Amino acid sequence: MTKILKETIKKIERKPSLRIFKKDTSKNYYCSFYVGRDHMKSGNKELSLRTANVKDALKKAQDTYDKTMRSLPEVAIVDFDKDIAQPFFKVRIRKYTLKGKSDNENQGVRERNRYNNYIKMFFDNVDYRNQELLSNAVADLTNHLKLDNKTDNTISKYMSVLNMMFKRAQNQGVIKSLPDMPSLAVINKPRQSYFNEELNEITKRLQELHDETKSKEFLEVKDYLNLIRSAGFRPGIQPLMIKNFQYSYLTDKQNPNVPILKFVLFNTKTSPKHTLTCHPYFTKNIFPEIVNRNPNAQADDYLLFPNIKNRKSLYARISKIFIRVSSELGLYHRHGENRPLYSVRHTFISGRYNANAPLEVVARSSNTSVKIVKKNYLDNEDTMMINEHRRLFPNKK
Repeated sequence: MTKILKETIKKIERKPSLRIFKKDTSKNYYCSFYVGRDHMKSGNKELSLRTANVKDALKKAQDTYDKTMRSLPEVAIVDFDKDIAQPFFKVRIRKYTLKGKSDNENQGVRERNRYNNYIKMFFDNVDYRNQELLSNAVADLTNHLKLDNKTDNTISKYMSVLNMMFKRAQNQGVIKSLPDMPSLAVINKPRQSYFNEELNEITKRLQELHDETKSKEFLEVKDYLNLIRSAGFRPGIQPLMIKNFQYSYLTDKQNPNVPILKFVLFNTKTSPKHTLTCHPYFTKNIFPEIVNRNPNAQADDYLLFPNIKNRKSLYARISKIFIRVSSELGLYHRHGENRPLYSVRHTFISGRYNANAPLEVVARSSNTSVKIVKKNYLDNEDTMMINEHRRLFPNKK
């Protein structure tokens, strides 16, 4: 049986799913990439590149990918809710209704409510035919569940519903294979933060990508990253919902020449209203760039990406670009763990604590509790232990 030689596999990051490789029966390289099951039975297109030279193979693979994707006929837009979720709940609710037991009769309805109230938004606009995109959506959901301080029992219920939904979709032939479903042990693993120097590398690369491609999108992703690292925002859709009327400036009488940038957030995960202030460096050096990028903005316009209406789809795009750039720089993994955008929140909280900001102030600014700050953001990387060691054994010169 023909085998792919793993040591020859090379991925092209800017071309989704595209990779080149050699087989044990040929000296030439092959390429493969996802085109969808509407176009190929397996969902993947594979062909020989007729060259043994890796540089030639990489170029030919990208040319083949571009030519193929341009020539593919348009197909019907996939709809996760319509194609996977609703057929599952229709069967699920009917199953419990037929049982006729009072304790189980509403179980299907409860499961559907969990999906509608929380799960659905993570899978809107996701092409479920692409397993990588589907797995990323699962990862986004699990991260949010953990950051929202859901109990292990609650998280298990959400993941159980999702897992059953995927299994039925696979049995019906809607999806080819199951996405990665993390266990509770994986979900509860400590989230590794970024160092500020690493985030600087990522923002620098985003600027370079803009200079290379002239695409404003990279600048706006940089704006998003700089915003969430400047204060206690919860990375996700929340910062994308901010409109221009939600920021203002405060004046400190003791330091009147240094304005304080304030944001008022509405309908957050833990409260109907939350106010926070930003790092002085961001206020002075970065925020003016963000504002000047849209000089004719109105008060009710979105602060970031003002011309894009679908915020959920937008966040998925930002997350994808961040993962790609972070991975290209060799920064996405640390100690064997992924570091998605959520990790930037850890960077802010641990950074403020290491700068000797009181825990109560750090927690209030981040719209959480001291208990959660200690448990989820500081204990994981021994940040508190190191800081307290310095106080316990001060370095006397």
